[in-house]
Amino acid sequence: MTVTEQPTAVQTSLGAIQGSLRDNVHQFRGIRFAQAPTGDLRFRAPVPVEPWDGVLAATTFGNTSPQPARLPGNPLPARAIRNDEDCLFLNVYTPATDDQRRPVLVWIHGGAYTAGSGDAYDGTPFCRQGDMVVVTVNYRLGVLGFMELGHLDPTLAGSQNNGIRDQIAALQWVHDHIAAFGGDPDRVTICGESAGAGSVAALLGSPGADHLYHQAIAQSAPVSFAPTSSAHADKIVEAAGGLEALKNASIDEILAAQTGVAEAAAAGRHVVLIGDGRPGLRPALDAHTVTRNPIDAVAELGPDSKPLMLGTNVDEGTLFSMYLPKGITDEEMLTALAGHTSNPAGVAGAFRKTYPDETPRQLMTRMLTDTMFRTGSLQLADAQSEAGGTVYNYLFTWASEGFGGRLGSMHALEIPFVWNGDLTAWAPIMGEGEPWPTDLSDRMHPAWISFVQTGNPSHAAIGEWPTHNVQSRLTMEFGVTSSVLEDPFGLTRAAWAG
Repeated sequence: MTVTEQPTAVQTSLGAIQGSLRDNVHQFRGIRFAQAPTGDLRFRAPVPVEPWDGVLAATTFGNTSPQPARLPGNPLPARAIRNDEDCLFLNVYTPATDDQRRPVLVWIHGGAYTAGSGDAYDGTPFCRQGDMVVVTVNYRLGVLGFMELGHLDPTLAGSQNNGIRDQIAALQWVHDHIAAFGGDPDRVTICGESAGAGSVAALLGSPGADHLYHQAIAQSAPVSFAPTSSAHADKIVEAAGGLEALKNASIDEILAAQTGVAEAAAAGRHVVLIGDGRPGLRPALDAHTVTRNPIDAVAELGPDSKPLMLGTNVDEGTLFSMYLPKGITDEEMLTALAGHTSNPAGVAGAFRKTYPDETPRQLMTRMLTDTMFRTGSLQLADAQSEAGGTVYNYLFTWASEGFGGRLGSMHALEIPFVWNGDLTAWAPIMGEGEPWPTDLSDRMHPAWISFVQTGNPSHAAIGEWPTHNVQSRLTMEFGVTSSVLEDPFGLTRAAWAG
């Protein structure tokens, strides 16, 4: 079927922007929201874009932040990447460019803070079914976005949160200009998955972002942040030949240094449980941007904290089990657990009781789900609830059949159901010949729409979605069916809690 496109335009205080009307949705692709972070601006906070004369063409996607090629065998769908340091662009999808002031969803993509692109997410289904505006954002990744250099050059202090600064700059752009696209700057929901959800958590801890959104959705969020660290940066600076060399390095040279340090760290046999608050190329607590952990932030705000919707997938760890060596022993598992709990034997016992037939490696794969995402998300939900704020919790349990069923309800698998778009790229994970469960999209997509529109994700297909509380930890399940669960995996959750 041929999809026709017609020109469409808006007038902002910066200048005129021309996009395209595609299948009754206005699309504005590749809008610059900050100046190119190149040259003297490399490793520095984003600088607002200047007004322009004439009409800005916004009909093609902008550049994506430089990022390494995916490792062979990665099961996630392939994406088009246009590596360029000049990458601070966003995209707007809207049902109409009028003055109706629709709710706005700002999506922050995932990718371990080193990969990904907002361009891979088509906001059209949300616009059609939710009468809302969708904004997808690119931000600096890896060395360029999440590496602290202030100890080597005081003028670069805070550079470990440049990616978060980029997101705040994009939110400021939305606040200032989204009304021209039919959106309401006072009804902005930030939403992300994985590193995007971690970014949402970082924004909860960023006072400079407080006035730029009113509620948040975090899908599989790492929610803890360590203080800024010089150790990782020093290794990359050394690999690049020094700070001045790094400042003037080509993108290929920067990616080579970043990849080389990562490969060296991964060499050898390491039986470790990856945690959500680990140091590295990721947001960090500093005195400039992310000044508080999100759990502390919601506790401080109390009943005034912004409404939250949080959740994880049952088998998050399967996508990361590649980092676990084969043939793990009980002793190695207990040693790895000691980095996360003062009672490793108790935690191991809870997992063995829940999964009595599994090997230590299989158990550690399940533990990765908790240490990377689930435990932190539940702690944030608990803190929000205890402070008197509103929080909804979900658990994604639908299991994929591709790759021999080894991935199950893997990390990121909820995304195509939330977005309810083209599912072709996910077919290998789905499983050859397996019918796509469109009813799951019919339950998840409207829940996200309802939360964006009303602050409550309940709708007819799933019934009433109760808020989370620390007594029962009521959780909406999204699987073969949807129902409200009480404290799912409570035995292992309690073991982690001590």
